[in-house]
Amino acid sequence: MYNFETFLQSVRKSKSSPGEEINYNMGPSPNELEEIYNSGYCGVIPDRAAYYSLRTLAPRFYNVYPEAKGRGKGKASMPFKAALTLDKEFGGYESQTTGDCVSHSTRNAGMMDYCIDSLFGETKFKGRLATENIYGARGHAGQGANCSRLAEYVSQNGDGGFLPRDNYITDDGVVDLTVYDSQLGHLWGRRGTPRWLNKIASENKALRVFSLKSVEEMIDALAMGFGITMCSGYGFSSTRNSDGVAEKKGGWNHAMSWCGVDDTEWAHDKYGGPITLVQNSWGEWNTGGKIHDQPDGSFFIKPDVARNMIENGGGYVIASVRGYNRELVYDMQKYVEEISG
Repeated sequence: MYNFETFLQSVRKSKSSPGEEINYNMGPSPNELEEIYNSGYCGVIPDRAAYYSLRTLAPRFYNVYPEAKGRGKGKASMPFKAALTLDKEFGGYESQTTGDCVSHSTRNAGMMDYCIDSLFGETKFKGRLATENIYGARGHAGQGANCSRLAEYVSQNGDGGFLPRDNYITDDGVVDLTVYDSQLGHLWGRRGTPRWLNKIASENKALRVFSLKSVEEMIDALAMGFGITMCSGYGFSSTRNSDGVAEKKGGWNHAMSWCGVDDTEWAHDKYGGPITLVQNSWGEWNTGGKIHDQPDGSFFIKPDVARNMIENGGGYVIASVRGYNRELVYDMQKYVEEISG
């Protein structure tokens, strides 16, 4: 069930003409990625130990950030705009080439806080964050990963953190992460990401990771500039309506980040509550309307869908990414309001 390449081969074979030579070495297109997940590929796999560790032992969001309560109510909070400002390709970049969706979701969630702090001069932006070291920490040699385990990896209690894309050269080893290479993370799975690389990554941790418990927490976390990584079984249409909203369609065993929310009166009047922006990792896989300058590959989901996904227990807030050369005490909510327009 977890062999991504087998699913890719099956999709290509089903689309080929009799006698046609099939290129199995080329990475999947956005449309093929959608078909692979629609066919039953499991990008998210169970990990009960990691799940119960984060769900029960992680602190509650409002206990750590009591000042966040109600901060996003009635507002449009779009922290992804900081990422788009610093990396024009955010969202449509680095379309998956293997079953590493959970590492993309975790990375994209971490990009929110990291980019907001960098944009407002509180830390140094060293470029786009990598996925490979995160995927390498999944704990097995097969494909797919667990949101709990990879969220823990980048947390205070984990072995690693976030790495900017760069060429890492030390006495202990060399690895080039300047360009997305999913095979690196895949091959590290059995033994884990190299310890020397984890040591470098641990200098840029998410200082807080929370299990997402409610819609209210989601709204306020995004208003504070924190991204969310979400594992679920929900699938969605590849066509957005004029408001950038996609209907629930089918099922994907998949992880995607949440990087914006519209809780304005307009959203409540039209959709009955807040609409939440979901960022996929399949490149430009969908079409249709856009609002709030949403990134390529993203779509808004309706209030009842977001609530059900949260209640199913696969979401984590990635908060307070340390960054580099930090100088100031931040007021994240003020910054999110400014960039959200």
